[in-house]
Amino acid sequence: MKNNGEESPKLLGVLGGMGPAATIDFMDKLIRVTGAEKDQDQIPAVVYNNTVIPDRNEAFLRGGTSPLPELLKSAKVLEGAGCDIMAIPCNTAHIWFDEIDKNTTVEVLNAPLITSEKLPENSRAGIICTTPVKLSGLYSDVLRKKDIELIYPENQDAVMEAIYKVKSGKVDEAEQLFMEQVDSLRDMGSGKIIAGCSEVPVAIGKSDAMKFILDPMELLAMECAVRFNKI
Repeated sequence: MKNNGEESPKLLGVLGGMGPAATIDFMDKLIRVTGAEKDQDQIPAVVYNNTVIPDRNEAFLRGGTSPLPELLKSAKVLEGAGCDIMAIPCNTAHIWFDEIDKNTTVEVLNAPLITSEKLPENSRAGIICTTPVKLSGLYSDVLRKKDIELIYPENQDAVMEAIYKVKSGKVDEAEQLFMEQVDSLRDMGSGKIIAGCSEVPVAIGKSDAMKFILDPMELLAMECAVRFNKI
């Protein structure tokens, strides 16, 4: 059964593979946020790196194969492994959050909702995200409830190009493209900039630009640590 925060979970499930580098980046964040001094202080987790989940962008934008069946399969694998709470280290996959949530007994953490709680009301925030995240209103819908204005990059094509460069291992090229978008959003008056695609911190995670970035995957990792009483 979903514990809904009533008791501490025992095993975390990570629905990964979208992409593999982003999944590894999330696990690195999960390890770091606990401040653990020994192995036994870390969060017990099962990671399903399901790389055959169809492309979320192709599905949403061009009617490609839906990722939902494989997303549900992943959720069932984690459920079968005994996980009682689940994290999805992919922003775009959250477009199908409701379907995943209602088809599993595992409690699924909502990264956009967790992120919204960290932004002040009546503010402006930039966001670098996939086109489906932008068009679906995944973040804008939840942030509108707090009167937060979202600012998107002027060159969304460059954002998508950078995302796929990360997926193909061309991280240095992606970093340059992402940095251009960060600079543009800062010029447009954004406060914090939401890394609305998990490939963004993979590319620029070690740059000075991270002081402007609000990373939903780091916040998701922190929420996991809180739920497991690790911080």
